[in-house]
Amino acid sequence: MRPIQWVVAVAALTFGLVSATASPQSLNGEYKALLTCAKLPFTDAPLDDEPVKLVVANGKATYSRTLYGQNRKTVSGKETGSGKVAADGAISLTGSWRGIKNTMQASYSGKLTGGDSVLNGKHVFNYQGGTYDRSCTLTVKAR
Repeated sequence: MRPIQWVVAVAALTFGLVSATASPQSLNGEYKALLTCAKLPFTDAPLDDEPVKLVVANGKATYSRTLYGQNRKTVSGKETGSGKVAADGAISLTGSWRGIKNTMQASYSGKLTGGDSVLNGKHVFNYQGGTYDRSCTLTVKAR
């Protein structure tokens, strides 16, 4: 192989590897996730392994989950949100829920990997005139 052919071959191989690993489309799909959060003062129990649906498509993400009331038995509504996913898997989500008198803001961030991924999050509730924060983790399961 002549030197110029060798350079062209290496360049082609390098470009192929970079474009394959940097493709946001490789993260596309529907993911199952589990949300775990600290107990709030007005709830009967902490939030443990609450199912969350996460969908990634072309660098954008959406998520949703059922939100339960204080006793964890009655449905209060749905937390929904969206965000961006970088080519390297870095993900940032924001979402919310609004009831008749109360609201909740949510944020999660981390990195999607080939295996299970953990995103760190925070909820801020405005409940009966008070503001309450809690930390959360969102464990995204490998597809």
